[in-house]
Amino acid sequence: MMSIFEWFFERNNPAPTGNFESGHYYLDWPRIWIIVAGLLSVIFVGFIIYAICFNYFYNFEPDTALFNSILIIGYLFVSYFIYPKPNTENMGIFGFIDNPFRYTDDVNRFLMWSQILLFPGKIIAIPIVNLWFVIMTIKNNKNQTG
Repeated sequence: MMSIFEWFFERNNPAPTGNFESGHYYLDWPRIWIIVAGLLSVIFVGFIIYAICFNYFYNFEPDTALFNSILIIGYLFVSYFIYPKPNTENMGIFGFIDNPFRYTDDVNRFLMWSQILLFPGKIIAIPIVNLWFVIMTIKNNKNQTG
């Protein structure tokens, strides 16, 4: 919540803030490493979905399992496409203590926490999407040659 100090002192001259960017992230790795990383990520996502959603033998509910699976896939989708970019020069006092005279440091710290929250999903989603592009490239090359 914005304090009265922030409202008076930074209303007319706000400090710089970061933003959210979106787009694709292509790995510039050798093809074999993209395949290995992508397959490991697919196996990990499958294990997580199985362990969290479908491993309740005593209390299994298909609707809950489907909902949780959709949440996990949605998190990976958001993690892949959204890139929070905070302005690290305006992050409060010492980078983590709230500056009571600026609201823009609150915005930048929100972007930093969003970046931290989405980071595990990026580690998993980026190799999966790049694996998909490698598979489609191989498939298209086979269709063109024969």
